Amino acid sequence: MASHRALALKYRPQVFGDLVGQEHVTAVLERAVESGRVAHAYLFTGARGVGKTTSARILAKALNCEQRKAKGADPCNRCTSCTEITSGVSLDVAEIDGASNRGIADVQALREKVRFSPTGGRYRIVIIDEVHQLSNDAFAALLKTLEEPPAHLVFIFATTDPQKLPDTIRSRTQRFDFARVPLRKVADRLLDIAKREKADPEGTRFTLSEGAALLIAQKSEGSMRDAVSALDQVVSAGEEKIDEELVRRVLGIADREAFFAIAGAITARDPKAALTALHAAFAKGIDASELASGLSEHIRHLLVLAVDPGADDLIPVSHEDLARLRTQNEGWSEQDLLRLLRLASEVATPMKESPQPLVHLEAAVLQMATLESGDTLATLLARLEALEQRLSSGAPAPAPAPAARPSGSGPATPSRPPARSTAPPATVRASSAPPRAAAFTAPPASPPASPSPIKAAASTSATIAVADEGGVAVAIASPATDALAVAVVTTDDEGTTRWLALIETVNEKKPLLGAFLHGSRFMGIQDECLVVAMDDLHRAVVDEKDNRAMIALEVPRLFGRPLGIRCVAPGDGPIRRRPTEEDVRPAIERAIQWFDGEVIEKPGRTSERSNNG
Repeated sequence: MASHRALALKYRPQVFGDLVGQEHVTAVLERAVESGRVAHAYLFTGARGVGKTTSARILAKALNCEQRKAKGADPCNRCTSCTEITSGVSLDVAEIDGASNRGIADVQALREKVRFSPTGGRYRIVIIDEVHQLSNDAFAALLKTLEEPPAHLVFIFATTDPQKLPDTIRSRTQRFDFARVPLRKVADRLLDIAKREKADPEGTRFTLSEGAALLIAQKSEGSMRDAVSALDQVVSAGEEKIDEELVRRVLGIADREAFFAIAGAITARDPKAALTALHAAFAKGIDASELASGLSEHIRHLLVLAVDPGADDLIPVSHEDLARLRTQNEGWSEQDLLRLLRLASEVATPMKESPQPLVHLEAAVLQMATLESGDTLATLLARLEALEQRLSSGAPAPAPAPAARPSGSGPATPSRPPARSTAPPATVRASSAPPRAAAFTAPPASPPASPSPIKAAASTSATIAVADEGGVAVAIASPATDALAVAVVTTDDEGTTRWLALIETVNEKKPLLGAFLHGSRFMGIQDECLVVAMDDLHRAVVDEKDNRAMIALEVPRLFGRPLGIRCVAPGDGPIRRRPTEEDVRPAIERAIQWFDGEVIEKPGRTSERSNNG
């Protein structure tokens, strides 16, 4: 009985046409051999098992083949030169391992050998595998030969890390980058090997299913050699029929049904079923990290099919599973599937650093199963267009809705004050952004008394607004002085009337801008500016250059003089009375406690300082 020969060696490509997935390389090499334009040095780069060394041997045989056709590039594989190169005993072809022959002495010995003419063929060929592992001294010794090589000498370098080669070496070679073999081509090659083995009288009789071939191809990650070696390992199990179940058992690949169950519960938005499926898969012996990576891959398949329903070549599953995937992603947009994929992928990092990785995966699965659909930009634009059409038809504009929280980000959590203090009665905004006025409603108190200045210390970016009878006293913290500067926003019925006229005029020219102004609240006039309370969305629209220009054009006509527009945070309406010192003192004390401030000037000292000055 003949000894077994590994499938990776038995079916190693012997001509350029046998190389799978490297047509961009073989086409150039074939034309170079046919035309005789052979370079003195080649550099083959790429991942492991994609055909770099195999291509170097085929090129060596083609250059020295005694019976190669004049208009062909493939070697005959029958002459003495071809058979010697195939068996590795040719005196004209030296194949060296760069990892074990990396010293300067090895390169010097090589230089002595290549000086002599070839014994049988036309060229003396040196193949150095993993050339990047040569030492710097060895590269320096090799450089002289590369600069002025003999006419009969051809170097072929193969490496997985071309960046480690000196520039002086790379610049003297013709570089060819070998790509990872596409998944479907790997599977087709495995199916072809199965047919050839079945037809070979001395071969192993087995039947390979399409799903099993795709699963092996996925495991190989684009390496043809790894795929054939994995097939050989599965064949060694001794079963005539090779299906997905056998491949998973022999190669230790998680069952795809587990991921169909988990992803099915997630897409059905059933957190209980998703958690049950997750624990069922874990109970079968699938590691938590494998569950996370497999779930990410499964959701990735759903996303690819959602983006391109015809991208079968990008998904390593059988046609039956493709149909199941297409059914599973129905009702899900690309954006939502992308959010699911992000959640499944990001959980891998905390799982590696945690003693309980399954807990992190459970949280991620539950978050994915409760993920709400998000609105796309196109949907929001469509809603704005509908609003614009409603305004154009004369229908009243709806009240501005509160800003929606992003879907899937969890329940909104209200801001909490420090543990040492209760929430202040005022709405105080602290931010690193430029100061903006926020509204504060003073509690009702005794009959009005004579007004007194309001001065207190607060955080640099704190903002407090206090209402009075004739307008709104707005205290804005100055970043430079940490003091509160008091100004008065005047409001009256005439100003409100003019503001409504402005909205009507703008609405006739640009209904969308008119809708946003209508959804804002006019506070009054301060420092030659119209003070308008609005949220961030309205402010972003009003702050646009064209919209500002349109408002600035209409304001002088309606208000009698040029006025700017100042957008502030939304708050309560003004109180039609002037607050007393007793009214605002509790709010100021709470603000000082909130921001760990201290009083730098007491009420009443302003007038004293002005009289003394």
